[in-house]
Amino acid sequence: MSAASLAEALDAQRVVLRHISEIVAERREPRWLLPKYLEKGVLAVMAGQRSTFKSFIALDWMMRVAIEGHPVVLLSGEGAGLDRRVDAWLKTYGDGLDLPCLPIRALERPLNLNLTEEVEALVAAIQLSPISPDAILIDTLSKFSAGLDEQSNSEVAEFLSRLSRELRERFDCTVMLVAHAGHGDAKRPRGASALMANPDAEYIVERANQQAMIATVTRERFKDYQALPPIAYAAESVDLGRLDSQGEPVTSLIMRATDKPPDIRSRGKHQDKALSALREWSRNNPTSTHISSIDLRQLLKTQAVPRQRHHDVFNYLVGCRVLTAAVGGFTVDPACL
Repeated sequence: MSAASLAEALDAQRVVLRHISEIVAERREPRWLLPKYLEKGVLAVMAGQRSTFKSFIALDWMMRVAIEGHPVVLLSGEGAGLDRRVDAWLKTYGDGLDLPCLPIRALERPLNLNLTEEVEALVAAIQLSPISPDAILIDTLSKFSAGLDEQSNSEVAEFLSRLSRELRERFDCTVMLVAHAGHGDAKRPRGASALMANPDAEYIVERANQQAMIATVTRERFKDYQALPPIAYAAESVDLGRLDSQGEPVTSLIMRATDKPPDIRSRGKHQDKALSALREWSRNNPTSTHISSIDLRQLLKTQAVPRQRHHDVFNYLVGCRVLTAAVGGFTVDPACL
């Protein structure tokens, strides 16, 4: 066989078309790391504005993944507090756990995953470790992507493709990026739209009232599954049982799931306008309980609600259970109107 023919044969083997009946017959099931919330083998983004406890929530998820026997790699670029955060989590949830036996490895410094050689160094370090991860947490995106133009769709898409190819596919694991939410829209990650469109799963963390220690997580998009109702977490301080060099108690935070609704901002004229508009919309659409994000923003626009106040109005409506985040928009509960 000539070199040209061999090259053609190899190219042909790279693309294999299967009959659809073979694919359906496999009856694949989701491989859950956290049932209903986090699946194995996905590229995920958890986004929230500053001080929403998103890093604590992401760590809580990874610790729960690890205690179920799934190996985890933590890439923490958020300072030197990882030891305290894990210690507080273990004191709260890890009774009886043998810490040295937990399948977790961590890096406590930023790594530029925007560079091929840095990704290769990470891959080599994982391969040299005694675990093959089922989940890799990257906290935060900005700490691990130096030089990336986060406003460029092409650069962000290439960055995500590299993570998917070199980490997710190589290790058959979930890669979760913790990212900052947009400055003007807390319901989406900051930067290029590719950061929303390209991942398999997107989670939004919000803290409606900065005076309260309660945050909510919504799963905005997740492949074949519908959006989930918000999960509420209360941040609690844990005394680690030791003093620092100044004689002060060393503490950290843990997140505890709670049924308590978030402490939403008070109702004002813009919220009243939104409620009025939604009541009218519900009367005109008696068989529909879903409103798209675009239509909802248009309703607010017709009510002369300033765009910069939309986030406050959304927080109020979600906190009152009038709206629940859903794919492409919100589910409206007419009983709450």
